[in-house]
This record gives sequence, C-alpha cells and structure tokens, in this order.
Amino acid sequence: IKVEKESYDGKKMVSKWMVGNDCLARWVEDGRWYNAIVDTVFESSPPGPVQYLVTFTDYGNSEIVIDDDLAANVEGIPGDQLDMLDENVERSDLLPTLVSEQVTRKPLVR
Repeated sequence: IKVEKESYDGKKMVSKWMVGNDCLARWVEDGRWYNAIVDTVFESSPPGPVQYLVTFTDYGNSEIVIDDDLAANVEGIPGDQLDMLDENVERSDLLPTLVSEQVTRKPLVR
C-alpha cells in the first residue's frame, strides 16, 4: 500500500491508494469503518480531492470516498473514531487481551 500523502505533480493530484488495495473505509451513511477494497481511482485536478470507489468486502456494497475516509489499518483511524469500527474489523489492540485469556496446560510428563 502506498502511504505517502497526496501530492501535486503539476497537473493533477496523485493518489496514495491503488486498485486492489485492502483498506478500511468509512461509510458516509453511518460514519462507521468497514473492511474494504479499492476498485477504482478517480484522479482529479486541484483543488478537488482524489476519489476512490471502494467495495465493503463484508457486505458487498460500494461507495465513493476520499483519502480522509480510508485507512490502511486500525492504527490509521483517528483515535476518537475507534468506537466506530464494524464488528468484522480486526483490532490489533485486542490481541493481547485474547492471548492473556488462553489457558496454559502443564507439559506432559513421560
């Protein structure tokens, strides 16, 4: 995934996402973040933002979004929006909790 910021190359804005990139995308209808994939990149001339057609992979619907509505992973989502994650989005910050709840067994004695 390209992670550099949008930049002006003298003619048009350069996108930081490519077709086929897996990402998290914010759905405009409810403001929640969902698993998605970039289907199309619509390049634009300044000052218009680059737009992306994404498909929400867990639900099958599509939406046109801008860079502010995309993140590579949970760490890329603004902290005040972490409570807006869809139930299917994997949160790496929950993994330590899951690991600590595992039951450890004593080794087999032979």
